[in-house]
Amino acid sequence: MDKRKDVKNLMIFVNPTGRFFSSAVDNETDVLVKVQIDNSLDLGWKKEDILLITNFDYEYGGVKAMVVGGENYCGFSPTATKINAIIYLFEQGVIGKDLYWFHDFDAFQLGWITEREIELGDMDFGLTEYGRTTMNARRDKRLSTGSVFFRKSARDIFEWIKIKVYQYECNEEVALLELTKIPKYTLKDRIKRLNITYNFATRKRDISESFEIALKPLKVIHFHPFDRRPLDREGNNNNMDVCVYGRNRLNKVLASEGLIEIFNKHGIV
Repeated sequence: MDKRKDVKNLMIFVNPTGRFFSSAVDNETDVLVKVQIDNSLDLGWKKEDILLITNFDYEYGGVKAMVVGGENYCGFSPTATKINAIIYLFEQGVIGKDLYWFHDFDAFQLGWITEREIELGDMDFGLTEYGRTTMNARRDKRLSTGSVFFRKSARDIFEWIKIKVYQYECNEEVALLELTKIPKYTLKDRIKRLNITYNFATRKRDISESFEIALKPLKVIHFHPFDRRPLDREGNNNNMDVCVYGRNRLNKVLASEGLIEIFNKHGIV
């Protein structure tokens, strides 16, 4: 990221368990948060610009979590928890004049990103579409909330999303989709659709076609290293095969050398 203090790296994990371990044998998120912090520091993020939000005390690599209440957890749609937590940050005055980048724990930054290249201009919110999916062409254009750039002026958008989430008991992407259909919200004038290089996802995607439309080099790759299900159109190859070992139709390793080294450090093979 730009070394100026104008971009914040935001990650959120609020869970009823009150820890990253969801069970005695499931420590996936506990590993991923360490990978994320190590990767961010290696890429040049300052510790104070890495905002880790949890509902329990946590510290790793000099990055200490900001603790919020467990009431921010959304039981019927856990992924919508990010919306509740971000609104709480607005209410507490944590969100300032900077540009904020929220991303899931399995969305890994691969290269330097500057505020200038995001170019939100007069817009408040920047998201990517899904890319080339293996579901249907309509899903390709749906906005993904796995990697989001936003400013303080986007507060009302988050609040509108929350209203729709609880009105329809749906996830935040479906809520956002509904909002884009309602002219009075004028979201088309406030949301910039970014190239999928900022959220290159693998699950239910055509990797080859998505790579073709992505700006290179990829900036963010979104895959869960512990998900060992075969990827669509990639034979029996899973996320690690495709992204780390280059066993894909592109014959390319998609993860960066630095990220792969960090995976090895934490025993992800």
